[in-house]
Amino acid sequence: MKKRLPLTIILPLLAAAATPAAASASVASSRAGDPIIATGARVSALLGASPQRIVAYRYAAKRLQQVPLQVDERKLFDVGNAYQPALPSGEQTLVYADAAMSAGADNDLRFDSNDEIALLGSSVGGKAPSNVALPSALRGLPHQWLKVRDPISGQSGYLLLGVARAGIKIDQAAGSHPLQYKFALASGQPYSSYRRAQGPNPESSSLTTPSYSLGFSDRWIKDRLKIRAKDSTGVDILDMHKSMISARSCGRSERTFSDGEGAFLTNRVGPVRAIRDFIGANSGPMTERRELMYPGREDVETFLRVHSIGTVVDFLDYSAAASGMTYRNNLNTAGVKVDGRPDVLTSGLPSWSQVSGDQGTLTVSYSHATTIVGLPMTGYYVDSTKPTDPQCTGDSASYAASGAAVTAGMTTTEPRQAGYSHFSTSWKLYFGGRGSGGAKNAAALDRRARQPLQPTSLR
Repeated sequence: MKKRLPLTIILPLLAAAATPAAASASVASSRAGDPIIATGARVSALLGASPQRIVAYRYAAKRLQQVPLQVDERKLFDVGNAYQPALPSGEQTLVYADAAMSAGADNDLRFDSNDEIALLGSSVGGKAPSNVALPSALRGLPHQWLKVRDPISGQSGYLLLGVARAGIKIDQAAGSHPLQYKFALASGQPYSSYRRAQGPNPESSSLTTPSYSLGFSDRWIKDRLKIRAKDSTGVDILDMHKSMISARSCGRSERTFSDGEGAFLTNRVGPVRAIRDFIGANSGPMTERRELMYPGREDVETFLRVHSIGTVVDFLDYSAAASGMTYRNNLNTAGVKVDGRPDVLTSGLPSWSQVSGDQGTLTVSYSHATTIVGLPMTGYYVDSTKPTDPQCTGDSASYAASGAAVTAGMTTTEPRQAGYSHFSTSWKLYFGGRGSGGAKNAAALDRRARQPLQPTSLR
């Protein structure tokens, strides 16, 4: 059995010192919105604990202060088993457990080696003296320091993780609740009524954070995006996140994906991130999209599992409300005005793109992983009120419609077919105010996306 390539490759961790070394507060400021992800295998002192009893602290102002932490249980799961009756793919993959959705509860309800602890860079603290007093809730119980290194600056900060004593009331959010995520079927019915064999399943789902808000009208239909950071106007600049076999045909699109069979694996929210994970894209019933939504960043991961389709295109089509913004990417750093009038851009596959204006700034870092050698990919961009490509969903125009496309050679990625390959993409979206645009800032965010914060356990 083949194993799926990991979408994100964790960089090698540095060897840990015997005690926490010098820290820098700049990690918490320069990487504030970036996640810190540590699996149970990385914090072995906590293995076997109740996930609900794990808490986190940082050293600041000469004391240990509790910071927000989220424990997400994971399990090996054949995503085809989300259907009723089951449609096993024969491939086990790690998914986020959710007793209320099709993934179901974790097989091990204790904190185990494949579960994840999620924190934010803003929570990183400094060096604690060797004689620092532990919080009373942790005394005599398992705890472990993490060294968190920024591979870009080379600086490090520290966090203390521990298991709180039973009987003591704890708040893993440490009073912070920046994410408001609501999964809601428009029918008002619970997920048990979800039509997995045949959609549509209209939604009125939403996410709101201090930096942005999103709206979802069906499984694959993300059609609202407002940038709320700083001085942004907060208007809805998104027509649709579009995913198609070909931009020139409406035969397969996010609408037909939603109208066909499908299921939700996970829908959950905590103090650090919300997780929306679903499967089903017509003849690719195991094709999966996972959205990890943090207070200032959204990670969109797509795992293609379908028969040979040759081409595929994935892009954000903005709305008329994005008019006046500037679009740029790393191949066209000077940028062009978003106005519904065609532009001539240097072609190629961008590593990042950005739209910026009074409406705010959205920077997207793109990456992909595949076992298909030499797969041809390029960028996709259309700015026209009268586009030649058909508009299968949303409005009739294309405002700075931008993303990436596989132009040929997409062989089978269906696990039930012999000789299948793997293909996945990862988009990391950063949201900022009107003054955070520009190629320099975009390139810096792209570096952050590609070089995640590195947690190392200290004994």
